[in-house]
Amino acid sequence: MAINTLKFIEGCLKIKNKNAELVDLKLNPPQMKFYQAIQEQAKKGKPIRIIILKARQMGFSTLTEGIIFKKTCTAPLVSSGIVAHEISATDNLFNMSKRYHEYLPEEIRTHIPLKKSNAKEVIFDFADGDSVIKCMTAGNMSIGRSDTFQNLHVSEYAFWKGDKEQTLSGLMQAVPNLKNTMVIIESTANGYEEFKARWDKAVAGENEFV
Repeated sequence: MAINTLKFIEGCLKIKNKNAELVDLKLNPPQMKFYQAIQEQAKKGKPIRIIILKARQMGFSTLTEGIIFKKTCTAPLVSSGIVAHEISATDNLFNMSKRYHEYLPEEIRTHIPLKKSNAKEVIFDFADGDSVIKCMTAGNMSIGRSDTFQNLHVSEYAFWKGDKEQTLSGLMQAVPNLKNTMVIIESTANGYEEFKARWDKAVAGENEFV
């Protein structure tokens, strides 16, 4: 589907606002800064690798889900993973993806056939091969190890349970180091731990994340 990502997000996607109303997803200034950072990496032909130390309710997860939804539902053979810190958060992010599809404009939705949707996956039916959004909850070091992802959203990483560094290492190995791939790590702060150390290295230019 030949449609600009920003145009798709702001013209086609609906979100539920704080008043429980269904409204268009229009990027606020922090979201636009985030989107521009993604664009800059993409224009340089680099794999998109971004880490966000965030305040609550700024919309970074919402935009990440919107970008992943667009990338996955408009092309065949795309696999995307979403990992949150607890089951309720996983459900919230997954429901966002299902809502995006449910409320697409009719002329768009007819070109994005939904093959299956359950508690773990949304699968889009393409003649050349299915595309999938898979949702997981952190705490199990084996999650994602048998998958290959083009897009990965790591949510509230500072609050993951178990050996989160080992879990993330396994997930990162599931994402090829190619220019058409994207990994977004975002979290609110939780003291000085592995997420903060990874963030500090990104600020110092000592890892691949912006």
